[in-house]
Amino acid sequence: MLILSLGRAGDMNRNMLMALVAIAPLCGCQTSNQADYMQIGYGPSFDVAHAQCEMQKGSVDQGYIAIGSPGFVAGAGIGNALGNLAAEDQYMKNCLILSGWKRAPHGQGAAAASAVAAGTPPTPYGIQRAPGSWINTALLDWSDANNKCVAGDKAACGTRAKLGARLRAAGVNPAPV
Repeated sequence: MLILSLGRAGDMNRNMLMALVAIAPLCGCQTSNQADYMQIGYGPSFDVAHAQCEMQKGSVDQGYIAIGSPGFVAGAGIGNALGNLAAEDQYMKNCLILSGWKRAPHGQGAAAASAVAAGTPPTPYGIQRAPGSWINTALLDWSDANNKCVAGDKAACGTRAKLGARLRAAGVNPAPV
């Protein structure tokens, strides 16, 4: 970033101080924790996905050149900082979606986070199952039924058998991983 300012030193110091005071509250705005997000797909844990995205978000920042009065230079700096914050926020949103996480609708993220803390991972894709054909949903349901059957649930064993027959008829042979 290159800043050129033409003006008196006293004005510049005062304007830079005002710019820093204006930007300081914005520096703490970006907070992200798992309570703000819900799992929408398979991928790394939230902490891993967030760390990977956080390391790369600076790549969207734009520099600027400002020539003029100290007020103009300070205004250009503030405008650039706000633009960079918006670009970084959008990058984090898209990066986390690619990693299988999205911002939760108001009030739903805490429930997903408490489920993870209790040892029960949230249902992938939120309330809905995997997008696409019925086979995706049947495979996920078969996997859930298989896990419950192995744990001793007799009703889940029957569900697993029915889903297995439907999947094999479609040419898919489900097997535990």
